[in-house]
Amino acid sequence: MHPSTLIKTKLFASIIILFCFYFNNASAQSTSSLQQPAAAYKIKFTWLGDTVNAKWEPYSALLIPVRLPGCPKQFYMQFDLGAPHSLFYKNTLRAIRAKYGQGIPATDTSAKLHDLTFLLGKQKIFAKEIGLKDFGDTAISWDSKDITVIGTLGVDLIANKTVIINYPGKQLEVCDSIPPGINARVKLSSFMFIQNSILLPALIRGKQSLLYFDTGSSAFELLTSKEICTALAMPNTSPVSYPVKSWGKTLTANTVATPDSLVLASHKLPIKFATYIEGASDTQIQQMMKMGIGGMTGNKLFLNAILVLDTRNKKFGVVSK
Repeated sequence: MHPSTLIKTKLFASIIILFCFYFNNASAQSTSSLQQPAAAYKIKFTWLGDTVNAKWEPYSALLIPVRLPGCPKQFYMQFDLGAPHSLFYKNTLRAIRAKYGQGIPATDTSAKLHDLTFLLGKQKIFAKEIGLKDFGDTAISWDSKDITVIGTLGVDLIANKTVIINYPGKQLEVCDSIPPGINARVKLSSFMFIQNSILLPALIRGKQSLLYFDTGSSAFELLTSKEICTALAMPNTSPVSYPVKSWGKTLTANTVATPDSLVLASHKLPIKFATYIEGASDTQIQQMMKMGIGGMTGNKLFLNAILVLDTRNKKFGVVSK
């Protein structure tokens, strides 16, 4: 299955709905359904490319290699910190179970799996309970090496943990605390971790703001308001506009080139391009701005850096490679 439809829909819809959690959720954290070892572990990840606005985008999705019990084929899950909980795609998993079902438990009446052990890279993960999403193809090319994405790894993978995303090295490290080698190199700042959502304090053109961090939205450095994009835009340039689909509605994405940067955890990062969406609810956008949320960022902002997220202590930092 090629996940581009899901990735693109989520990418452009997230900037519209990212702040809804602020109004609808209590302060209590959800508990993780994934049981992991106490020891630190590392996983190599890969990038999935896709076409965005008729141009090839090599960083459309960050994928983690996954193996299911009893099945020899290499699968992948998208690392998506915009998703509170990990899940498998129901239709794809049904096809896998039909061919190699002995190691995969049956779905319960609430469309969940229980007591499933699977591999992330070489690391065993035990899901006491994990959800299923009605998405994905049932057709799988069993004899090919084509990438087949079977689900999403959400924030529950890193809840009460530290994750070190080494973008240049294409590696995740999940551990209980920041390793000494990284700790000596990084300047930590506080971030907001509310209902499994990550909000990073950022300085944009000298103004303090919050950026929703979503590794499921890879292709753009910054999704924000029209006003911020206009302020960031390179002189004498016009936005490049193109239609995008979001939950069945056609919106317009507008991307501007910018020579500007933003600051995260005292670390300056070049933006290069900023994007705003036309067709979203003006009321929601205004609410977002009033709360100090300036937009959303994803993987592409950090391609030349290491991002450290300590969710237990709500601290983060950026290290340049």
